[in-house]
Amino acid sequence: MKFIESCFHFFKLLFIENKVDVVFYYPQHFNRGGKGENLFFEPLYQACKRNSISYLVFEEVDLNSDKPRDKDVIPFDFIFYVILILRKLKMTDIMIGKFLSKTFLRRLKFTNCIVLSQSMLEVFRSVNNKAKLFDFQHGIIHSSKKNYIEGHHVSDRISSNKIKLLLSGLGYKNILSYADKTNYLKDNSHVIGVPKMNSETFHNCSNNNILVTLQFTSDHTKIQNDKLLKELDEFIDANSLYTFYLKNHPRFNNEVDLKSLADKKNVKTASLQLADCFQICSIHVTAYSTTAFECARFGIPTIFLNPLKEDFNMFETDFLYPLKNDLNYIDQHYLECSTLVKKWESEYYSTFDELKFISLLK
Repeated sequence: MKFIESCFHFFKLLFIENKVDVVFYYPQHFNRGGKGENLFFEPLYQACKRNSISYLVFEEVDLNSDKPRDKDVIPFDFIFYVILILRKLKMTDIMIGKFLSKTFLRRLKFTNCIVLSQSMLEVFRSVNNKAKLFDFQHGIIHSSKKNYIEGHHVSDRISSNKIKLLLSGLGYKNILSYADKTNYLKDNSHVIGVPKMNSETFHNCSNNNILVTLQFTSDHTKIQNDKLLKELDEFIDANSLYTFYLKNHPRFNNEVDLKSLADKKNVKTASLQLADCFQICSIHVTAYSTTAFECARFGIPTIFLNPLKEDFNMFETDFLYPLKNDLNYIDQHYLECSTLVKKWESEYYSTFDELKFISLLK
């Protein structure tokens, strides 16, 4: 049904012009809301509505995703399969964009295009070379983040396609601006922030419950996953008076056998809902999970058990996490540590600035 709906929409564009201020584009696996909606883009949609900014939303089909389709957006399926076929015929995305600008997207007129995860950048740039093209931040960015920084320069993909970045906080802009010696990102990255939930401090003192966000994924080699397991195993054994709540990485696929951890008397399985974990646990332990930012928002300090520092050390080198890995110190100075991490988090995730966002579209 989605494919038929997609065909109908794009064949209609062969004959009927559709002119909007903004085109939003994202892959299906970003549909993480309770009703299958894209929570990353949702505040931007609402801002557009409040400011009479017209827009269309295209959703890229993901055959490997178990995330639901959003019934309120336009399925990009037909164009996506056309793109796959043309790629098989050795056409570049630039060539494909030019082809689409003369065929199925020739009557689509837009001033701005905002994508997630740098999806289809070259295609949309070639469809409309005059439009402002934005990449919206959806995860952490650091000085060695692929597709953003190459060596000490902005990625060629970003600069050649004249991409502007929409960032969640000044901390990220400072990291990118410092790493990019061309100054492109200094001038073309914009902090618009994110909608911030209630960020009350859940705990006034340590309650001996520790949330552990595990990092066992196929991103690591077997040796790396084994190192992570060994370090965590030793830490849990060395702190038998604490209860550890283990939460798997979303992409965990049995890369390691967790039985040795699960069988420990002071180990439990964490709730699927992070909000529940924050209320239960006063301290967070991880190798380098971005959950450290979410914990910090609620005043929960993090201890980093990271034997993979040679490859994954951004919290120390880029993000300058304000606490040392000292469980006893955090226990004894909990409120001080809680205040420090909340201030630290606010540098990277500022409150959504709707006026700034709208001004960038004008």
